[in-house]
Amino acid sequence: MLDEAFQVLDLHRIEVGVQPHHLGSIRALEKSGFQKEGLSRQNVKINGEWKDHDLFAILSTDERPQVI
Repeated sequence: MLDEAFQVLDLHRIEVGVQPHHLGSIRALEKSGFQKEGLSRQNVKINGEWKDHDLFAILSTDERPQVI
C-alpha cells in the first residue's frame, strides 16, 4: 500500500496515530518503515475519554524494508 500511496497517489508523507499500549500495531508500523515522531497528548476522544497517541510517519523519500 505504501508503494501505491507514494507512486500512484504521489503522496509525500503518511502519518499514523496509535495508542501507546497497542504494541502489535507499533511493531507493524516500525517493520513497515514508519518512524516514531512523538506523543500527541490527549488528542483523540474515545468513549468520552481523551487518549494519548504516539505519532508515526513515513516519507516518500524514506527507505522502506523489502517485502519478501
